Amino acid sequence: METLEGEIWNFIKLCIGVSASLTYCYFISSRLPKGIIRLLSILPIISIFIFLPLILSSVLLQFYFGATITWIANFKLILFAFGHDDTLSVNPSIPLLHFIILTPFPFTIKHKSNQYKKNKETSPSYSSTSFSNLDLTFLINTISWYTMIQIYVKYKEQVLFPNLIIIQFLYAARMHFGIQVHFALFAVMAKAVLGEELEPHFNKPHLSTSLGNFWGKRWNLMISNLLKSTVQDPIRYFFTPILGRRLAIHPAILATYIVSGLMHEMAYFNVGRQWPSWEVTWFFIMHGVCLSIEIEMKRIAFKNGWKLHPMISTPLTVGFVIITAVWMCYSELIHCGADVREIEEYAVVIDRLKYLSGIAREVTMSSS
Repeated sequence: METLEGEIWNFIKLCIGVSASLTYCYFISSRLPKGIIRLLSILPIISIFIFLPLILSSVLLQFYFGATITWIANFKLILFAFGHDDTLSVNPSIPLLHFIILTPFPFTIKHKSNQYKKNKETSPSYSSTSFSNLDLTFLINTISWYTMIQIYVKYKEQVLFPNLIIIQFLYAARMHFGIQVHFALFAVMAKAVLGEELEPHFNKPHLSTSLGNFWGKRWNLMISNLLKSTVQDPIRYFFTPILGRRLAIHPAILATYIVSGLMHEMAYFNVGRQWPSWEVTWFFIMHGVCLSIEIEMKRIAFKNGWKLHPMISTPLTVGFVIITAVWMCYSELIHCGADVREIEEYAVVIDRLKYLSGIAREVTMSSS
């Protein structure tokens, strides 16, 4: 990473470019007919969003902001072009600030009808318990994330010949908790700016009872919904006349996981600037194939009245996800040195904050 000041300036230029591009979409493209004509007006913006994040060199900014622009913003704009954006809260009827914040970031406004329904079905005491659970979950994730970083650093510093499998496990655990912590912090800031309730990103993924339950209802829910709207539903609609609706789900699932893998490869390339090894793509292809098998096995089990108890299905699911993620999902980032650069960037930011706080303390003491 270049100097902190230089990277901050690059990030400011990125924000200005994204805001200007989305303002164009909001005022110009929204007035064009939905479909191909509106898509043609947005294609230049999609091209800009693919290359614009390359001005960033920071691992943290690339991973949490660059990826959202090249992936989330472009996919949402495609939905916006065809008018299929109601569930994602991206449409020209919302305020411009909402449009600029919601389009490139993984946020979805919670619909008031859903809030009313949930409030009606739950008592005040249950609602307050939910908030305390959310706070507890964030605290646990933060402590776990910090602990994994410390263990990771100590292991690499003190072990002369570190084991690659242990490194991959520690890094995967650190990313698992870190992603949830960062997304929760971003959601708090977005909620403060928008003044709206947002849909949760995660729903206790450690309690997943199946791959479908993990990817569809517990892990990174906004991305799951986005992929369903942009890839799975259109592919399933295309194959339904050929295979029938029941079997059409399988090529739709495979296509969805291939696209997810390729988008992760793009994010990893932006971070490391190295040609991909395609391991993360094969990770998602493997999970897509296993999910298709799981769907058919569940159908057979349901017909015969069989059902695995969560005490069995949860360890199997979580164990499979952990093993495959450690094996295939994060090795590219480790090979390009992103794991070390990320920690160095945290250290630079913390040192700068300490320096600024020291100056502020001196100014306060001298003025008093």
